[in-house]
Amino acid sequence: MADKKDIVLYFSPHQDDELLTMGVDICKTCLLPNKEVHIVLCTDGSKSPARQRLNSNKICQIHHQIHNYNLSEEEFIKARDCEFIASCTAMGIPLENIHIYEKRAVDGSLSVEYAKEIIKHFVSIYGKDVEIRTIAPFRFGRYQHEDHYNLGLAAKALLKERFFKKSKFFIESYHHPKGKRKFVLSLFFNMQKEEISDEIRSKIERVIQQSYTCWKPEEKRYAIGYHCVTDIFEYYKNNIASYSIKSRLIK
Repeated sequence: MADKKDIVLYFSPHQDDELLTMGVDICKTCLLPNKEVHIVLCTDGSKSPARQRLNSNKICQIHHQIHNYNLSEEEFIKARDCEFIASCTAMGIPLENIHIYEKRAVDGSLSVEYAKEIIKHFVSIYGKDVEIRTIAPFRFGRYQHEDHYNLGLAAKALLKERFFKKSKFFIESYHHPKGKRKFVLSLFFNMQKEEISDEIRSKIERVIQQSYTCWKPEEKRYAIGYHCVTDIFEYYKNNIASYSIKSRLIK
């Protein structure tokens, strides 16, 4: 019999968070022979402003052409899910380990309690020995999307309840503190920037091209992630990194 692998469950609030916040860690973990990587998408991503831009009948500043694709909400969600699946498979997650939760929340409505239900559902399938990895609830005077924040709070609460034994929390790279703010927060939190090899950096660059910046409207590939948060993707391409966090409250 093959050696039993440790299961790592990543929970992503939206399509693109798995890459922009956890991508480096996912790529590295997928290379470890003793790890079995799964990922769960917790919302439908339906409220992204990218849909309005793609349906606007106006010239896009990215592609310098009129976008008028008349995407319904259902079509838009499906296109976002295609980007998510392309991202996850390109990072090394097997297709059968990519879970788009059947009862996922509507974008912007993921509560702490419902996020707990989603996490509990998958822990009940894979067992309490799994390691849960997701976005840290990390505001401290700056905006953090409610779905991100509540998912992090849910995971932290379940960890305190010993519903699972291992965890890892990530700060969005575009929210990572700098200067005096970083110094003050470092007094209370252990914030670690993970080392990244040239191989992983090149892999992330390929993932970006194959998923969220892929522009092939004839194949229903609309670069939705890039249309939604263009500045964040540009920042990430120039600052590919992964930041994990520990504190007295996150153990």
